[in-house]
Amino acid sequence: MKKLFLLTLMSSSLFLSAELWKDYEPSEQQIQLTVVDVQSNYLDYYLVNLNKTWVRAMEVQKDLGQIVDYGVYTSDGASSPNVWLTITYADMASMAPSKEKEDAVNAEMKKRYGDNDEEMEKISKGYEEIRKMVDNQRINQVIFK
Repeated sequence: MKKLFLLTLMSSSLFLSAELWKDYEPSEQQIQLTVVDVQSNYLDYYLVNLNKTWVRAMEVQKDLGQIVDYGVYTSDGASSPNVWLTITYADMASMAPSKEKEDAVNAEMKKRYGDNDEEMEKISKGYEEIRKMVDNQRINQVIFK
């Protein structure tokens, strides 16, 4: 009888389900995840130029309070994809684009880094020859209670 009771108890635990808001909830912060496949022999070149373009823009947006954080991740073991870019926003509303946000970023970029549109254009166009955008997702962290 004890064995039957234990067997019933163990098997019923397999069918337990978690309940949203009671057992877990999604964070308010939203993360934009971009997955990139960079040709392996161009990874260093890509990262150096990413620092001149995307990272600079992320730093400006972070300083202006438009984003919470950003990240660049690579994998030595992955052949494809091999670069992951993240942008963390405070909430969904913070992800909304606006002319005011763009103008503020452009003005600050010009102030910090000068007028080097030609160089940035050349770098950006060069990306297309060495990388493939694999995926772009909006994800958020699960907070367990």
